[in-house]
Amino acid sequence: MWYNRPAMPVTLTVTAGPHAGRTFTFDQHETFLVGRTEDCHFRFSFDDPYFSRRHFLIEVNPPRCRVMDLKSRNGIKVNGERVDVGDLKDGDEVQAGHTVFRVSVSWPAEPGIPSTLVEPRPPSSATVEYTPPAVTVAGFRVEREIGRGCMGVVYRAVRETDGMVVALKTIAPAPGVAAKQVARFLREAEVLAKLWHPNIVGLVEAGEAGGLVYLAMEHLTGPDASRVLKERGPQKPRTAVRLISQVLTGLQHAHEQGFVHRDIKPSNILLHAVAEKRLAKLADFGLARAFESSRMSGITMQGEVGGTPAFMAPEQVSHYRDVLPAADQYSVAATLYNLLTDRYPYELPKNVGQQLVMILTEPPVPIRDRDPGIDAGLAGVIHKAMSREPAERFPDAAAFRKALQPYA
Repeated sequence: MWYNRPAMPVTLTVTAGPHAGRTFTFDQHETFLVGRTEDCHFRFSFDDPYFSRRHFLIEVNPPRCRVMDLKSRNGIKVNGERVDVGDLKDGDEVQAGHTVFRVSVSWPAEPGIPSTLVEPRPPSSATVEYTPPAVTVAGFRVEREIGRGCMGVVYRAVRETDGMVVALKTIAPAPGVAAKQVARFLREAEVLAKLWHPNIVGLVEAGEAGGLVYLAMEHLTGPDASRVLKERGPQKPRTAVRLISQVLTGLQHAHEQGFVHRDIKPSNILLHAVAEKRLAKLADFGLARAFESSRMSGITMQGEVGGTPAFMAPEQVSHYRDVLPAADQYSVAATLYNLLTDRYPYELPKNVGQQLVMILTEPPVPIRDRDPGIDAGLAGVIHKAMSREPAERFPDAAAFRKALQPYA
């Protein structure tokens, strides 16, 4: 059962400093970057001696709020104590230099709904999985479970109208998710059905049945790239480059249609046997953004659903709602890095907030430090695609793919 909930905005009010009186209100998942560079949402003068170029980041997903110091020169304080990463609550004050922000969380009560249905989910870096005890989806004959992940459980099923075999992903919305948010997720998912390409897993249909949201997708025969990596270890350069080149072909098509994936990683690259060849297909296109923005997973912060942020581009952390195709290029390069080394581009700490700060402030570990045998030219291509600034990456996915051709 789903319940409609009132808006729960978070407001940041500047109570001290040269910008006292300014307010910033957030009623959906946003990031708020503070510093001196042009890309900051709240920008200070370069003459201000207390603020670094990118000083700190506040992530808001009402009613939750988290602050992260971006290894600034003078740091930040929450309620008078210096912190690196911390969750904020109503009434907290964040100070940087002479500027102070007060946090206000507005959470109106709604009569008749138990509080357990609307309380935010506690912070967790673990993947959230939903496992319905029994699944019946009208119009499909469910046969067996074939996988599970952060969004839900996937079954092999047969569509009764035409006998088509599909991969049926079922999603149990978190308690308290409004019916309109479920409808929004389904609308966004159905738009993605336009993305038909040999290197993209096609969406057949989407709907809601018996309290579950379902996505019927192409049924593929092979494992995902993360399973192959787990079973066989680091891939040979030619094998990995050929697989990634196929992914980039599908990605270029999607970008030309105006779509950004936002969640490229080995587990979202599925392998499909066609004759004697292996075809790489990119799964869950655009569903990560739709899933999180609809709050289907509950009130989560970046990195809490779907596992490690290791494949996220820096701008995906700092400008959550404004991610462009260049972020996908970064994630593809990070995926190739992982396939070649069985390591992440960063030595990530356990705390999710600290992971995000590392991605925002530190360069990746050079891939040849992981494996000196990797060709220097290939390493250069990978690190160009993983450049911190999007403008320094390849012009598009096609150019990235072309740069990889000598190593395929």
